[in-house]
Amino acid sequence: MADPGFPSQHTTTTTVTNTEIISNLRYDNAYLYTLEGKLKIAQIVFVLLSLIAVSFSTYSMWYQNSAVTSISMFGFWFSLFMLVFYIFHVVECFYKIPWLKIEMIFDVCWPILYLLSASSAAAYTGLHFSYMISLLFGFAAMFAYGYDALLKYQAVQRGEIAQGNIVVHKQTTTSTAAY
Repeated sequence: MADPGFPSQHTTTTTVTNTEIISNLRYDNAYLYTLEGKLKIAQIVFVLLSLIAVSFSTYSMWYQNSAVTSISMFGFWFSLFMLVFYIFHVVECFYKIPWLKIEMIFDVCWPILYLLSASSAAAYTGLHFSYMISLLFGFAAMFAYGYDALLKYQAVQRGEIAQGNIVVHKQTTTSTAAY
């Protein structure tokens, strides 16, 4: 005797996800014209200008400037390397590395560090005008990193990869089973 609540057929859905990448290194400046590329360039420029401004102070050898200098230099080199990695498609070649998560963690930490270092520069704005310039560019870098962190978070939530394409093929198969 058949159970009236038990279905006489069932549907099986199979989802196949393919990642399309081109695994050779090549120069492609199209990344520079995307929003993420423009943010990377803005981060590099703001960080470099903040570093230069604090370095031109007559008090540039003070230990209080080491926070601004260290954070600016590390942010400059990380952002520059990531920009070069995106332009030459290194990120696409090594797509199994969670680049978006690495960048997201960096972009979350760096606004906090910039807030602290720019605040320490704000304490010395009365001594030299260059601290005020460093403060301005430090806060600009903080907002650029924060917005980039938001974009990376949204990309991680959507399941995207940093570079390349994910193609989803959905195949639905219906089977009838006799019980």
